[in-house]
Amino acid sequence: MKIKAEQIAAYLYDHANFFNDHPQLVRELKIPTDSGIAISLVEFQVRKLREHIQLLERENDHMIETARINSVLFEKTRTLVLSLLNASDLDDLSVVLDEKLANGFDIPIVRLLLSDQFDVPDSIALVKSIRAKDLKEGGSLAHAITDKEPWVGRVTADRKKQLFGKESTAVESCATLALIRGHTYGLLALGHPDATHFQSSQDTLFLEHIGEALAMILPRLLNQDH
Repeated sequence: MKIKAEQIAAYLYDHANFFNDHPQLVRELKIPTDSGIAISLVEFQVRKLREHIQLLERENDHMIETARINSVLFEKTRTLVLSLLNASDLDDLSVVLDEKLANGFDIPIVRLLLSDQFDVPDSIALVKSIRAKDLKEGGSLAHAITDKEPWVGRVTADRKKQLFGKESTAVESCATLALIRGHTYGLLALGHPDATHFQSSQDTLFLEHIGEALAMILPRLLNQDH
């Protein structure tokens, strides 16, 4: 009776100590490699073990680098949130967004777009007024409000124009954060000239924290300025 290769493989799989009982086979077996050179089973196992160790080392390096990046992001976010909470008016808020968000996170274009139901002076940098109807159901930016989670990625030229005005031509990727806390206050729009800076696949946890903190303090600032 002819024994099939699958039967041999199954037998060896079920009898893991087979080569312990037949050590001479370990020395005699030759396994072909990609280069065409046959090596012993021991050499093959050592090579596979080294490859596995290298894979684990790369994964470990990646985890360490990810942890380092997250640590930096956490510290920047903490500093930004504390500064936001300390803002006394919209002018202060604009300065914080410029220094701690735009400069701190290397985001060249930052816009706080507030509903025009609030009084927003034209003289305040980074803070602009947007039509309330654009944020409501059926409005051109309604999806950014109803989704609530940060919208990240690339947008059309018309959408960029609506979000960033004259600076829209410099934006290749962006993120928008809905500012809602019992009431719709507007959007925080972040623009970057690098098309890969904001991608739909990236984690938005830190963006969510920033949006939540901003939505928390806006009622106080807008009621004061209203």
